[in-house]
Amino acid sequence: MKINAELIIKLRKSKHWTQEELAIASGLNVRTIQRIESEASASLESKKSLASALGASIQDLDFEENAMKPCPICQSDDIYQYKEYFQYTGVGEELLPKLGKGVFGVAKICPFVCSECGYTRLMASSETRDKLVQSEHWKKI
Repeated sequence: MKINAELIIKLRKSKHWTQEELAIASGLNVRTIQRIESEASASLESKKSLASALGASIQDLDFEENAMKPCPICQSDDIYQYKEYFQYTGVGEELLPKLGKGVFGVAKICPFVCSECGYTRLMASSETRDKLVQSEHWKKI
């Protein structure tokens, strides 16, 4: 099931916990924590364990399906979101240069599209945004 990975990361960091410390507190495997934070998907049991460890309700961890509602252009509520964050691997220039990981440095993004007017918004994953703040290649404006 979809889960609000952004909130999990925020709560974890507010406690100054590493992923390993959250794994211990929740009784989950570190790899499970990594997967939940990167893919925003968790079983009900994992969701319950995380809520308990982070001092949140299970409902708090529900994924907000329509982060772009209403559309900022036409005010429509007909917004669609891709099912998960993914690594953009288009040909040519990187979409978010120097923010990904690995040899090719591909950052994770998630698109939202308004079915009425076609307005499209891309959301960068929390992992990508964390790198943004510390990157020497990006500047705050």
